[in-house]
Order: sequence, then structure tokens, then C-alpha cells
Amino acid sequence: MQAEKTGRKAQLADRLVNGLSGENKRWGQTIKKMEVTGGKLIGDVLLAAAFVSYAGPFNMLLRNQLVEQRWRPDLIERSIPMTDGIKPLDLLTDDTARAKWANEGLPIDPLSVENGAIITNASRWPLMIDPQLQGIKWIKNREEANGLVIVQQSQPKYIDKVIHCIENGLPLLFENLPIDIDAVMDPVLGKSTVKRGRNTIMKIGDAEVEYDPKFRLYLQTKLANPHYKPEIAAQTTLVNFCVTEKGLEDQLLALVVDHERPDLQEQAAALVRQLAEYTITLKELEDSLLFRLANAQGDILEDIELIENLEETKRTAVEIEEKVKQAKITEVSISKAREVYRPVASRGSQVYFLIDNLNALDRVYHYSMANYVAILKKGMDTTPGGKDESNVAQAERLGEEVDLERRVELLVETTCYVIFNYVAQGLFERHKLIVATQLCMAVLRSKGELQRDKFEFLLRGPKEMGVDNPLTEWVSESVWGSVQALKELEDYASLPDDLVGSSKRWKEWMELERPEDEPLPGDWKRMPEFDRLLLFRALRPDRLTAAMRKFVTNMIGAKYVTSQPYDLERSFQDSAPGTPILMFLSPGVDVAGSVESLGSKLGVTSDAGRYVSVSLGQGQEPIAMNALTNAHKNGGWVLLQNIHLTIDWTSGPLEKRIDKLAEGAHADFRLFLSAEPPPALERGLPISLLQNSIKLTNEPPEGLRPNLRRAYNQFNEEILESCAKQAEFRTIIFALCYFHAALLERKKFGVGNLPGATSGIGWNMNYPFNTGDLLCCGQCAVNYLENNVKVPWDDLRYIFGEIMYGGHIVEDWDRRLANAYLFNYFNEGLLEGLEMFPSFMAPPNSLNHRQVLEYIDETMPQETPVAFGLHPNAEIGFKLREAETFCNSLVQLQPRESGGEGGMSKEEKAKMVLDDLGDRLPEQFDMEDIRSRVDEVTPYVMVAIQVQYQHN
Repeated sequence: MQAEKTGRKAQLADRLVNGLSGENKRWGQTIKKMEVTGGKLIGDVLLAAAFVSYAGPFNMLLRNQLVEQRWRPDLIERSIPMTDGIKPLDLLTDDTARAKWANEGLPIDPLSVENGAIITNASRWPLMIDPQLQGIKWIKNREEANGLVIVQQSQPKYIDKVIHCIENGLPLLFENLPIDIDAVMDPVLGKSTVKRGRNTIMKIGDAEVEYDPKFRLYLQTKLANPHYKPEIAAQTTLVNFCVTEKGLEDQLLALVVDHERPDLQEQAAALVRQLAEYTITLKELEDSLLFRLANAQGDILEDIELIENLEETKRTAVEIEEKVKQAKITEVSISKAREVYRPVASRGSQVYFLIDNLNALDRVYHYSMANYVAILKKGMDTTPGGKDESNVAQAERLGEEVDLERRVELLVETTCYVIFNYVAQGLFERHKLIVATQLCMAVLRSKGELQRDKFEFLLRGPKEMGVDNPLTEWVSESVWGSVQALKELEDYASLPDDLVGSSKRWKEWMELERPEDEPLPGDWKRMPEFDRLLLFRALRPDRLTAAMRKFVTNMIGAKYVTSQPYDLERSFQDSAPGTPILMFLSPGVDVAGSVESLGSKLGVTSDAGRYVSVSLGQGQEPIAMNALTNAHKNGGWVLLQNIHLTIDWTSGPLEKRIDKLAEGAHADFRLFLSAEPPPALERGLPISLLQNSIKLTNEPPEGLRPNLRRAYNQFNEEILESCAKQAEFRTIIFALCYFHAALLERKKFGVGNLPGATSGIGWNMNYPFNTGDLLCCGQCAVNYLENNVKVPWDDLRYIFGEIMYGGHIVEDWDRRLANAYLFNYFNEGLLEGLEMFPSFMAPPNSLNHRQVLEYIDETMPQETPVAFGLHPNAEIGFKLREAETFCNSLVQLQPRESGGEGGMSKEEKAKMVLDDLGDRLPEQFDMEDIRSRVDEVTPYVMVAIQVQYQHN
């Protein structure tokens, strides 16, 4: 018996030794490492604690600067022991924690991982700056199993839920937090508790609440750049979840691969899950083994379960190690296959950050990540050359699959334009060329084709004044100052001399009406197209926007600089029960009419009880909310007009309702909103409402031809055939559309009574001419033609000029101008073929609607002031103002941090200006030398000395 027992023990001892032998080496290395790091722990912990406490609000670049350029050198200078090359994340997290976070939905880019480490290690409650909702998604997945409670400050009696969570130790998430946080939350934010016996008490308002230590609070705001009070920043840990361009690129790559190669993306996702599970399993096995060894009682050789567990751990570890090796090999091959689609994700990331910064132009330009991703998917669905072309427009289908390289090119082109078009439908006309230019520059920057110093000159247009100008007859001092500044760039050093030496050719070019369509003098014509823009910036700034339009057309396509007409039906296709359509009001726009017209086409009418329109104002809020609630539940459309008039209700109950609009919505429910963009000094529309909505504008386009096309598109072939005298009616309608377009576009030359106006060349006063005037005039023309044998020109001119359009006009000279147009366009000569302006004849009356539009596109020459009856120089003033506004707007859109060729940071630009000013300042006066040379101190000398002191 004793021999058997001894043999069994010996066998167990062998198994135990064999089991531990594999761990011996690793544990030995760990012990040595801990012995080394133990003495340096103070510096490591100090660095990690500083990172958790202070790094949260900053982006990746600034966090790295804090650690590498501030804190680490300071620790070294103070001789505080610290591990070489230690990073804050080395102490704050490990591979197992990262794997768990990834499984919970936290993005795996470095910034998100740092944010996860800060949130899980901070002693203060985290306040997440999370406009793209990535942090809140992770928190919801992480805490859902623990009974997470979600509240908003705008909810009634939300404090009851806060107290419930504190008493029961439940996690609480405050979402969409505004700038001002209720004072009643101060004790919760500051963790203000007192001990009473064994209990911990927190006083909230008048209530004393028993505090459960398991309670956790998370705060989240959608504001991208919030300005909270210092007390809030001190009581919480601010964590910046604003997505980075590289991080978003990786996320979009997964999206693109999932669309194009779902099998590949599933493999990649499964691989990530497997690796995460392997890491977690190994950690759990090791912890279990160490726990059993530490708590083993009596003779360890009697603990058969421990030995079997050890063997199981070792066997599993060997299997996992082998699987990890295989997974790493597979990961490389999958990653290589996925990288082919990187250009699509890269362009998508660039475009997102471009549109995310558009609120610098106007505060209504806010877009959500969810809507952006949905439109990106739509762009991929409508890309030709794939397996399934069912969503591709018939005219664009290729009918076959293209090779992979061409497919990626098509994906980049199509997704970029679909997203741009989605954004452009909600841009005001004055911003469309600016955004197209910024996109063009972003594309050039990504290709490495944008030189920073030249781009800075284009944006800033610096001048070096005070240099003698030998060409004063035809070159202004301002232009000569720009030339002197431009010659500092390498490729333009000879420009001033060439202007003097080839003055005849340069003068001819400078005096051209449209120099962007003509070659530059001499060798300058061979310059790259972008470099030529700098010459326009210096020599002909009034033609810069025209030259830029041509440049953007040549670089990325004419479709980016061509305004798309307002089309509610097209935009409706992108809407959903949870995605409202927000239409910005402009003079004469009939929002209700366009919604009702679309509804009647789709069978959604007020007669059928499926359409409700509420014009908001005093006392209309409950009616609007009831209509919204009913349609949300039972289906139907709701139009809420003028939501800017009830800004308190819009920013409160309506905003909250729109945030949850998708939850439980009927499939046929749609919400339409209309508002005027609030002036700068008034309260703006809620950001979350703007982010969640499809935004539409319906302004007259810029340019005579787009306005003429837009006006003519208000009529169709059915209307044109409705008159018995079709030939005369078609001709009159065209002239009427041209008249309408001329009145609208003339405003660009200056409106005298607008704030800040410097010219009234266009109109003396601003008038809201609109498509309603045009359509009414068209109907009047039908009636008068039907009731008269001959065309009653006098009657038509009176109706148009004194009643329809003239009803807006209150200034005598403006009325005289409108009548002058009418006398010129509406006379017998129109029926015989009238020249609307030099080189542009009215189309033959035999053309149908489509043929007239083609005639406009093919025969209408480039617009000049002559088309409005003005002198060619009339546009110089407004073109100069337009160019200055254009460049200033581009400056606002530039990245705010340095990034290679992308542009300088604000600090670098400020330092450059200061250095330049310092270099140009004259030397200080040597006052001792000056005083020593004064023989007699007269009043004149005394004043001179005082001025010199002031100069110094």
C-alpha cells in the first residue's frame, strides 16, 4: 500500500514538475522584469497618472507632444526613476483588456484605445466629447448587461432615475449633454459623499441618497468643440472621442471590403474575434492556475484537480500558441487582399473631414456619421462595373464586371461624387464652389501634388508694398505689391522683370475680358495649371473664381461645379422614418407646395388623412407634437413649417423627439421641416437636429445660364402645348424665363440697400423675385393669347412689369430698369428671332422643351455684363469682392493642425508673420550716441528725442 501511494505521489510529482517547467522560464523572466521595474515604478506611474488626468481632451498629436516633449523630458531632468521608452498604455491596459474592448465595439485605432484606457482608469467620471457617437456605442455595449440606464437632461424628472441608479449601484449614461449642466448634478459629478455609520450618503437637492459604490456615471456630448465651465472640467475627466482621419479610414476600409468582398471581411472579423478570445482564454487560464497555486492547502501533491488543471492549461496554451501562429499568417494574407480597397476608404475619410469642417462657413452645416455612412453605402451600390448593377442608373451600366483595379477607381469616383452631391443639395449657392475647391485641393494634397508655400499664397494673397512701380499706367500699386510678394516663390522670381520686358504682351493679356480662356504670355503658358492660379491671384484677382472653376473642372470634373436643381423627389429616396428632411427657406420658395405635389404623386394626401402640415407660431407646438406622434405611430407625412420661430420648443421637445425618431416608427412615416437659417446673433437650430436631417436649399443658382435653365424647367411640354397659339406662347415663355433669370442674376452686381453694400449697380433695393411670379406670368400669357387675335404686347408688358414683378418693385429707377428689359424682349421682333444679347438668339419656336434646354447649353455664350445691358467693367467690383470672400472662406476650412503638405498650424503661421515683421523693423536708435551729439537742446530737438524713445 505504502509503495503504491509513494509511486502515485512520484507520478503526480513528475506531472507537476513537467506542468510547471514550461511556466518556469516565463515566470522567471517576469520576476526579473518586475524587479527592474519595481524601482522605476514611481516615474512610470507618474507619467500614466498625468496621462489619465490631463491628456483626455486632446487629439492624438497633442497627446504625443505632451508625453514626449513635455512630461518625459521633465521627469528625466528631475532624475525621477522611469523605465526607458515607457508609454502610458503599458501601465494602463494590456492585450486582454484591449481584446475585450474590441469585442464590445470600441474601434481599434490608437486614439480609441487610449480613450478606453483613460475611461477605465480615471477616478473622476468621464465626459466624452463624442460627435460621431463611437464612444457611446462602446459604453452601451459594455454596460448593457449590467442594467445601463440612459437619460437626457431635457427629460422631465430625470433626477429620479439618477437617484435610482445611485441607490442600486447601476451604471448611468447621460447622453447628448448641453453646455450648461444642471446645478442639482454637482454633488454627483463631484462625488460629494459623507459617512454616516456604515452608510455612505450623497445629498441631491433636498434628498439624502444612500450611495452604492458600484454606481458608475458616464457623460456624453455631441458637441465637437464644447466650452464647459472650469468647474465641470475639474469635476470630470474630459475624453476626446472625435474620430481621427486614419482611424476613420480603417473603419471605412472594413465597410468597403464588407460590401465588395463580404467573405474576406467575415474572415477578418472572425480572425480578430479569435485572436481576442485566445488572448482572453490564456489570461483566464493563467489567473486560475496562479490562484490555485497560491491557495493550495496541505500537500500540493494531493491536489489532483490542481495538477490536472495545470496540464490542461499547458495543453491549451500549446494549442492556442499554434493557432495564433496560423492566425498571424492568415492575417497577413487577408490584410494584403483588403489593402487593395484602401484608396476608397482613404478618399471617404478625406471627404468626411472636409464636410465635418463645413460649419466654419455656416453653422447649419452639420452632418452625422450615421448619415454619412449610409450615403457612402449608397455610392458603392450605385457604382457600375460590379456583380450587381440593379441600383446603377441605366445610362451608366457597363453590363459586365471590370477588373479589380478599374473597379477601385470607379468606387473612388462614384462614392466621392454621390457624397458631394448629397452635401451640395444642402449648401447655399455662395458656398458650392468653395466646397468643390476644397475637395479638389484635398485630392491633390493626398497625391502629394499640392505645394504648401504656393497654396498659402493662393489663400492669403500677400502684398509687399513700397516697391517702385515702373508700370503705373496699367498696373495698379496693389497688383504690383502682389507681384513683389509672388516673386519670393522660386518659380516666379523673374515675373517683375518679365512684366517690364514684355509689357505689351502682358498688357494685352491683363486687359482681356476673360483671360482664363486665353494662354499666358511667353513661357508662362507652359506653367502647370495650379501655378497659373497664383498669377490670377496676383494680376487678375477679379477672374480668380472663374479660373478656379475651370481648374476644378479639369481636375475632378465639371459635375462638381454644376449646380443641381432642387429636387425633393430625388432627396426623398435618401430619407427614412428616422431621417427627416429639412428645407431652408429662401424668398418665394413654396415648401408646402413641393411636399404636397410629391405626396399626391405617391398617394399621401391630407384628404386621405395621411398628410398634416402645421405652420409653427404661438400656441401651435402641442398641435405639431400631436400630429407628429400620430403619424409616427400610424404612418403618414408631417410638415412642420418655420421651426425657427419656436426655437425653445425646437431645441427642447422637438430635438429630443427627433433623436429617438427611428425607434418604433411606422415604415410609411416621414417628417419634413422648414426653417430660415438663423442670423449670426440669434440662437441657432439644434446641432443634433441638423446632423440627423437631410438638408435642402432652393436658391437661384449662380450664373445666367443655370438661372435660365432653372426658370425654363418650371414649365414642361404639357404646359407649352396647353395654349392654342403654341408658336407665340413658346417664344414668350422663353423670353419670360430670360427676363426672370436676368432680374435675379443682376443682384450680384450690387444691391444698394443691403448691409455693407458698396455698389447699387444691380438694383437700388433688394426684391424677392421668385418662381411664383414666373409661373403666374406664364398663366397670364396663356389667357391673353387665347382671348386676343394678335399678341397684346402692351398688356403683357404692363401685367409683367407693373403687377407681377412690378408688385415687388418700390423704387422708381428700379421700375424703369425692369420696364426697359420688357420693352427690349417683348415686342414683335421676338416672334421673328430676337437677339437676347450679342451672339445669343432666341430659339426657334418649333423646338420642344428638351430641345430648348439643349439649345441653351450648346449656343449660349459665356456670360458677360453685356448680357444685362451693362458695361464689361461693371463686374470688376463684385468679382474682386467675390474672390476675397472666396479665399477667406477657404482659409477657414483649412486644417487647424500641421500635417505635412496640408498646411501650417495657427502657431506656425503666427510665428511666420511675427518673424517677417521683426525682420522688416528698423534698428533701434542709439540714444546715448544721439544725446552726445546734441549741442543745444531746443524744443525741436527735445521732441525729436521723445519720438525716438517712443520708437524704441
